[in-house]
Amino acid sequence: MRFYAAIAALYFVLASAVFAEVRVERVDYKGWSDAVKLSNGEVELVVVPQIGRIMHYGFVGGENILWSDPQFHGSTLPGGEPSRDEEGQYTWTNFGGDKVWPNQQSEFGDINGHAWPPDHAFDGGAHDVEVLDDGVTITSPTSQYNGARSMRTIRLAAAGTRVDIHQAIEKVALAQRQELEPLRYTIWNVTQINPPEETLYPLNPHSHFDMRYFPFGFAQSAAVRNFTIKGDIGIFVPDETENQKTGADSDRWLAGIVGDVVMAEFFRRDATQRYPDGGLSAEVYTCPDYTELELLSPWVYLEVGDVLEHPIAWELFKLPAAADSPDARRQDRKSTRLNSSHQIISYAVFCL
Repeated sequence: MRFYAAIAALYFVLASAVFAEVRVERVDYKGWSDAVKLSNGEVELVVVPQIGRIMHYGFVGGENILWSDPQFHGSTLPGGEPSRDEEGQYTWTNFGGDKVWPNQQSEFGDINGHAWPPDHAFDGGAHDVEVLDDGVTITSPTSQYNGARSMRTIRLAAAGTRVDIHQAIEKVALAQRQELEPLRYTIWNVTQINPPEETLYPLNPHSHFDMRYFPFGFAQSAAVRNFTIKGDIGIFVPDETENQKTGADSDRWLAGIVGDVVMAEFFRRDATQRYPDGGLSAEVYTCPDYTELELLSPWVYLEVGDVLEHPIAWELFKLPAAADSPDARRQDRKSTRLNSSHQIISYAVFCL
């Protein structure tokens, strides 16, 4: 009965959407001035152009699902350049939130001249901003390393929790190291969320990976230990002490369960295209502080003037009370929550 009640409520929300509206306003957020807040009465989202990312997404009055590091709240990159340590080496200012990277991570060293941190034009640099009726567009500086820039238009639905994010990378100029041309690019979306109970993604029944997923080698034993498969769904649980990462050639969605909320990210995989990291379209990195949901576009060569696009969408879903009831806890709470999450996401995919 709860499922049918939820469906009825969903239709009511859709029918009422015409009466709802998106409110877009400039706000101060955690020390950053001139941030842009989107809200529709159910969820709210905050974009901080000063560091080029989404920093808040959650139900109104509820927890921010996105993780951020309090030590960097209100700060920006010094002079628009990466921070340096006492020895003068570049260090990563890990603000948190959601952003994009433009190249396969293993190529950072050749393209940027340093293997880490990521290109600061995309990760931490100040972005231009255009406020829209129902959202915002942020545009990164053109990278001094690879000659490209990112453009992301973020729109909130008038009702419900859906956020549509149109992502594009435009090749504006040749790379600093022209001998590397032509360069391959990807839109590597990195969303840092608060530590989840577990993450989920569908496994490709025709995967070219032997296990239908790929555990990264830096903590392979932990990744394999913490990964289980139920039907066609991969379930990845954070490790209490070790950093770990897995990926798959998945299609359609990737999700994490934070408290009683499921955050789902939706995308499409093009089976005719080549993808980074040996063919991965979705990856999950976990550490004790946070988890990264990572969506990867095709990995393509771009000439000056070319544009690569990779639209994605987000939604939040509250797990039904039955998924956290005493009966569920006595039976198998994780199994109940997994089934509830999968049913909710499957219905959302059906409605796309």
